[in-house]
Amino acid sequence: MEIFKECCAIAVVKDKKVLLGLRKDGQGWSMAGGKLEKGENYEMAAMRELKEEFNLVANELYDLGNIESNAYVRGEEKKVSPKVFLCKNFSGDEKPQDDEMKELRWFLLDELKELSLFLPTKEVIDKYKNEIFRCL
Repeated sequence: MEIFKECCAIAVVKDKKVLLGLRKDGQGWSMAGGKLEKGENYEMAAMRELKEEFNLVANELYDLGNIESNAYVRGEEKKVSPKVFLCKNFSGDEKPQDDEMKELRWFLLDELKELSLFLPTKEVIDKYKNEIFRCL
């Protein structure tokens, strides 16, 4: 299966918590993220997705690396490898902005074990939880 790499995920953190959105497609709680649009680099896409999905403006992004995960895109299983960014310096009031998220909530690391997580978000947490939660 081909791996789709033209995508990003953004871990937004504040006060020892990470911000997640409950996806409307039934795939669980997710970080902001999505595909690059024509002419965008990864950082530009991350900033746009964060604004579109969570109504936040990233003042700084830190590149954590990449993960690999399965994901369902329009009902079809795909392999994805998003570039993962950490955002702890942002402005705006978080609220779901588009058709993808039902609600947004802040979670402590311990609370994530009880959640149904979007598969790529689970991979990001598993691989980068030290980096994400150490910075707080």
